[in-house]
Amino acid sequence: MTEQAITDQLRKALAQAAGDAAQAKVMPVVKMIAAQQLVVMDLMQMLVEAKVLHADEIAARMRHHMEHTDPRDMAARTLFEQVRTRFAAAARTA
Repeated sequence: MTEQAITDQLRKALAQAAGDAAQAKVMPVVKMIAAQQLVVMDLMQMLVEAKVLHADEIAARMRHHMEHTDPRDMAARTLFEQVRTRFAAAARTA
């Protein structure tokens, strides 16, 4: 094996190790954020079912957030769209 091939193989191994380490640090945070989103969605649903909030009001608020969020912030916009869609559908079936 040539020195260049060994160097390339070492670079690939180091990149893989760095990627694995980064993923190990990030995944617990991602899972926590996903769990928080579920809790918030459930709480909003409970408020709608208790007639404290109306589904169409939640959908309108999410639409407002989307309109005033930086278009490059795809994570926030996706979350607002998911919530808007869920409660817009609930408003139509109510």
